[in-house]
Amino acid sequence: MKKRIICTAFIVIAVLVVLFVPFSVRALDDGGTVILNSLSYTIVKWDTFTEQGKPYKSTSVYWFKNKSTSADELWEREQLLMEKSFRATVIELNGNIAIVEPIAGEDEASSANRISISTDKLKSAEVLVGDVVEVVYKGLIRETYPATLDVVSWRLTKNLSHLEYTDTFLDKSSAEVYREGEFSVGDVIITEIYSNCFFAEPVIPMPHTIKFNGKLPDGFCVGDQIEVTHGVSYYNGYDKMETDMISVKSGTFVPDPDMCYKPVIYLYPEKQTQLSVRLSLNGSLSCTYPAYNNGWNVLANPDSTLIDEKGQSYNYLYWEGDVYAEYDMSRGFCVRGEDTAEFLEIALDKLGLTRREANEFIVYWLPLMQNNPYNLISFQGKEYTDNAVLEISQTPDTLIRVFMVWKPLTEHIEIAPQELDAPKRNGFVVVEWGGAKIEN
Repeated sequence: MKKRIICTAFIVIAVLVVLFVPFSVRALDDGGTVILNSLSYTIVKWDTFTEQGKPYKSTSVYWFKNKSTSADELWEREQLLMEKSFRATVIELNGNIAIVEPIAGEDEASSANRISISTDKLKSAEVLVGDVVEVVYKGLIRETYPATLDVVSWRLTKNLSHLEYTDTFLDKSSAEVYREGEFSVGDVIITEIYSNCFFAEPVIPMPHTIKFNGKLPDGFCVGDQIEVTHGVSYYNGYDKMETDMISVKSGTFVPDPDMCYKPVIYLYPEKQTQLSVRLSLNGSLSCTYPAYNNGWNVLANPDSTLIDEKGQSYNYLYWEGDVYAEYDMSRGFCVRGEDTAEFLEIALDKLGLTRREANEFIVYWLPLMQNNPYNLISFQGKEYTDNAVLEISQTPDTLIRVFMVWKPLTEHIEIAPQELDAPKRNGFVVVEWGGAKIEN
C-alpha cells in the first residue's frame, strides 16, 4: 500500500513537471523579449518597442488552448491588451458622446480622421469643443464612421507641439535684462509645449514662469525635468521670464532632504496696509524673494498683491531654507502616486487653502510625487510652526500655515490618519504653505 502511494505521488509529480516546467527558452531579436514554453502555458517577458517607438515591458501568461508558440501571434494579442494614446482636437460634444479629430502626425490619424468616444464612464475632464486632449485606449480602432475604440481615459493636454505660439508672452521693451551670455537657470519642469517654444517652471522654487524660444527636441514631454542652456534672459520683475533655448538635457536635481522648499506667504488685509513680516527660523535661509533684509516691508492689498519699497509687485513672499525640526510622522496618509493630485485637492481644501493657493501648491509638488508608487504624507503643526515663527506688524485675524512633510515609498504602509481642519477665514487673513521631502 505504501509503495502504491509513493508510486502515485511520483507519477503526479512527474505529470506536473511535464505540464508546467518550461522545456524551452528562447530570446527574440527585438531588444530583449524572452519566451518560455511548457506543455500547458507560454510565458512571455516582453522587452521591446511599440509601433510608436515607445519602450514596452510586461509579462504575459498564455494558458492551454490560448497559448501560442508564434511570436507574431503573441505580439498581436499583446497589442490588443496594451494601452495606447494619441492627441486629438475635440470637434463635437453631444451628451455622453465626443467626436475627436486625431492631430496630424499621430499614428491614429492615418486610420481615421474622426473618432467617436463614449464619455459616460470616463472621469470628468471639463473638456470643451476646441480643446486638445490625450486619449488613452485599448485594442484596435473599429473602422466605422466616425471610427470607434475602447477608451480607458482622457485628459486635457498641454502638449500643443502641433501649434505655433503666437501670443506676446513678455513685453521686452519694458522688461529688464536679467542676465546676458550663455548659462543655465537650473532644472525646470516642462509645463506646456508648442512647435516654436515651450514653457517651464523652476524645480528650485522661483516665483516665475519661463518661456524658452525654440523647438523642444523630440523625446521630451510635459512634466519632464530638464536642464536648459540658454542665452540672454528678459524678466518683467514679477512672474515672467523669456529667453532663447540653446540646448536641453534631462535634469538630475533632487530636493535636499529636510530642506523647506517654497514656503510662500500670502497677506490679505481688509484694506491696503503697510506691513512688515519677520521670520524667526531655527535654521538658516537659503533663498528669499523679494530679498529678506532683516524682514520684508511691503504694501499689502486685499487680493494679496504686494508692493515693495522699489514699487515692484509680487503675489506672495517666498523663502526656503534649512529648518532644524524633528517632524512627527506618526499620523498621516499613504497615497498612491497616481492619486496624489486628487488627494491634495481634497486635503488642501480641508486645510483652508483657496483654489488659487491649492493650485500653486499642487503645481509645484505634484511632479515630484505623482510617479512614485506611494507617498507618505503628513501635515505638520507645532513641529513646524515652533521652528519657523512668523512675526507680523499687524496681528492677523486668521492665520493658516500648511506644511507638508512627505517621503516616497515603494509599497503601501498602514498609518493612523490625520484629522484635517482649518479656521474660518475672517478679517485680516495670512496664509502660508510649504513642504519638505524627507528620506527617513
